[in-house]
Amino acid sequence: MNPRMTKLSIALMQVLGAGLAASAVTLPAMAQQPAAKERIEVTGSNIKRVEGETALPVTVITREEIDKSGATTAMELLQLISSNSSAGGVGIQSTIGATTFSAQTANLRGLQGGRTLVLINGKRVNGFAGEVQGVQGVNLAVIPFAAIERVEILKDGASAVYGSDAIAGVINFIVRSDYRGAEATVWYGAPTRSGGGEQERYSASAGFGDLSTNRYNVFIAASYDHQKPLLQKDRDFSNTSYRFDLGLIGVSSNTFPGRVTTGGIGVPGGRTTCAPVGPYATFFTELGNCFFDPSGAPGVEGIPDTKTTNFFGSAKFQITNNLQAYGTALYSKDENHYIIQPVPISNLFNYGPNGDIPATITVRPGTPFYPTAAATAAGVNGQNLNVRYRSVLTGNRDTTDTNEGFQLVGGLKGSFGRWDGDLSYSHSEGKVKEVLNGGFPLYSRVLPLLNGGTVNLFGPNTDAIAQQVAATNFLGETFHGKSTNDTVNGKISAEIMQMAAGPLAFAVGGDFRKEKLNQNYNPVLATGDVSGYGGNFQDVHADRDVKALYAELNIPILKTLEANLAVRGDDYSDFGRTTNPKASLRFQPTRDILLRASYGKGFLAPSLYQLFVPQTSGVSAPGTTDPIRCPVTHDTGLDCSTQFPLIFGGNPSLQPEKSENATFGIVFEPINALSISADYFKIRLKNAITNGLPVDTILGDLAQFGSLVTRQAPDAAFPNLPGRISGIVQTYINLGNVHIEGVDLEAHYKWPRGSWGRMRLDVNGTYYIRNDTQNLDGSYSGFVSNQFGSNVAGVLPRWKHYASLGWDSGPWSATVAQTYQSGYVDAQTDINGDLRRVSSMSLFDVQGSYTGFKHLTLTLGVKNVFDTNPPQTNQQNTFQLGYDPNYYDPRARFVYGSLRYEFK
Repeated sequence: MNPRMTKLSIALMQVLGAGLAASAVTLPAMAQQPAAKERIEVTGSNIKRVEGETALPVTVITREEIDKSGATTAMELLQLISSNSSAGGVGIQSTIGATTFSAQTANLRGLQGGRTLVLINGKRVNGFAGEVQGVQGVNLAVIPFAAIERVEILKDGASAVYGSDAIAGVINFIVRSDYRGAEATVWYGAPTRSGGGEQERYSASAGFGDLSTNRYNVFIAASYDHQKPLLQKDRDFSNTSYRFDLGLIGVSSNTFPGRVTTGGIGVPGGRTTCAPVGPYATFFTELGNCFFDPSGAPGVEGIPDTKTTNFFGSAKFQITNNLQAYGTALYSKDENHYIIQPVPISNLFNYGPNGDIPATITVRPGTPFYPTAAATAAGVNGQNLNVRYRSVLTGNRDTTDTNEGFQLVGGLKGSFGRWDGDLSYSHSEGKVKEVLNGGFPLYSRVLPLLNGGTVNLFGPNTDAIAQQVAATNFLGETFHGKSTNDTVNGKISAEIMQMAAGPLAFAVGGDFRKEKLNQNYNPVLATGDVSGYGGNFQDVHADRDVKALYAELNIPILKTLEANLAVRGDDYSDFGRTTNPKASLRFQPTRDILLRASYGKGFLAPSLYQLFVPQTSGVSAPGTTDPIRCPVTHDTGLDCSTQFPLIFGGNPSLQPEKSENATFGIVFEPINALSISADYFKIRLKNAITNGLPVDTILGDLAQFGSLVTRQAPDAAFPNLPGRISGIVQTYINLGNVHIEGVDLEAHYKWPRGSWGRMRLDVNGTYYIRNDTQNLDGSYSGFVSNQFGSNVAGVLPRWKHYASLGWDSGPWSATVAQTYQSGYVDAQTDINGDLRRVSSMSLFDVQGSYTGFKHLTLTLGVKNVFDTNPPQTNQQNTFQLGYDPNYYDPRARFVYGSLRYEFK
């Protein structure tokens, strides 16, 4: 026992004893089964019986349901779960124009990936090695999708067994076990609209050995998936960043030909159109000038080129009738290649170690490409002219992210008398590498050329000049990171005594884990010299140890009522100790009705990145003013209309986030064929961590946020005033609370089998009563899309559901499914200054299969069968504009087919 545990956790665990109820931990979703005779696996493959429901709300997706959904990745599958939303989530589409290192994260309750606990066979997976602002959690690309037997989503947070850091819930991917035979699948799909986006997938699996006769079983699975790119210009909803009617004006004044701003020349040469220079500059009538339209540029992708490879293997060996050795291993590789438009270069952007050097381009009089006529007409002939430029000569920005994942698990489990036990060790690691293939010129090399007078900023250049400019690109690796998680876990269980209402079940367990994060950036990034790449990145090297002890007691109070009490104590090497309880009740007054309720507390320590990413400096936007000194000193350049130093990075003083989670639900089964459940949930998250406040917000309320402003000593000229601002803190901070309430609904109905076959209806939906984030003044506002500093947007719709209607008859089967989410208030006002509403979205999928050929299954399906366009939005949080790529698949209608052959 850990001597540093709190007295409370030690006392509770001594009272509960030293065991683990077999009925409580056979599966994470089964933690509340009251008696051994009722210990059935929650599979979801048949209508759920009340006896199979637990005191906690669990959604289970079987392999059959996964296949019928048409999903090919874990990320795609979770988008069909109503409790998983796009708000704050990160997917492959988020790599376009944002630094995410191609992460894919789950996002239960809209609380981001770091608050959702992801497991494989009940074992933790390491956090994403490329964690940056807004990107946290487990990279779902590591999940061996072809090997999944089922997925269990525990929608009640703060699991006492797996971790009190599961504030939003737990997603457990259960991989096939005891499989014998072999199968291979070929899958191919393509959009019905032109422009790319095809996908191919190959998978195979095999298992041999019978535990009961051979005393062993071995299972292996492998898959390869290739998603081909789709260009933004090839979809009518994403081919422009300018929708004046929506209030969407996502165009850029950095154009090619270069745009002269001195003297208001605007369009080069005084032209009223941008022709004939093509797609890098367009004249917009309502704006009265020439701009670059990013979405319509050649080669700009809405979906990147992605190749994913997964391998999984497991082995079991029955040492004795009561003792079994087991092991699993997985490896994944995800390569994401994406392309966006050329970088903008002008005095609108800064570079350098502190980000305070304007990337100014000027064209001087007397040089070959000086626009004399236009300058004369504007009355500025003979002056240096400022130019905003789109660097087409250096090409589109071209990047490749490579993510690798590995996990190895080994253990022993068995029974000794009344006791069951399980002891295991697991090692998981992730690696991330990013390589720039072109399109990112170094400022220190390209600016002298662009300011040297030999480059035509307004038209074609010779091949020799073009090659000189292209040679300024930085090529090579910019980042590599590695994260590891080593865990030793042990647990024992028993039914320790028989009570009048049933057996008293008991559980105790503990684990020790070590987490490490190492991130290494190319030193060139610290100089701020790589254009189009963002700010000053610094290396991170950190680790922590976490020791935990947990216990659980399942008490049959009455034949119809049972209680489950649990407690977990965690000891963090960098945060000390915390104890968090969990309690639940399961009441079944009749065979047809089940009532359930739970309450628990959660604790989430700041991530290693949030704590220890080195602090770096920057500057605020031009025109920033000190509200205290400026009205008195009127000192432009020091106190007024100036730029103040900013401090970015980690914060070792961060405090943990804490939560209270509660649920109350009912399951109603009036007949064997029908099951309906409704579960109310409530989450109170405190001390939410965010990455800094806007500078204007801090300076606008110094009474509340003055602690984030550092100052010099008062100067002699104004002794009664505080000193000049020397820095404004933009590091991670604890700020505010989040209140979430809602209802999860599920319904399952199976028609009696008839001569026409059998039908089944399954629906899962989530309605949010409130999703309120605390404002700076202490008030709350609801349904904020971009929460906690996420660098992608997404939405949390008031209502979302997934419904499927299945039919089977002999060798034939078919499924019709609908995904629906309600509308929401748009991100920006429209042209009239009013907040517009984004419409609801309703998409339908169909699939049919035939198994009449021996050992062969033929499948044909269509996603988005009506080829529905996405809801229009004016959001500008992503590079794909006109719609929200976080919840809509821009491939639109997508037809796919597969062949699966089973070797028997």
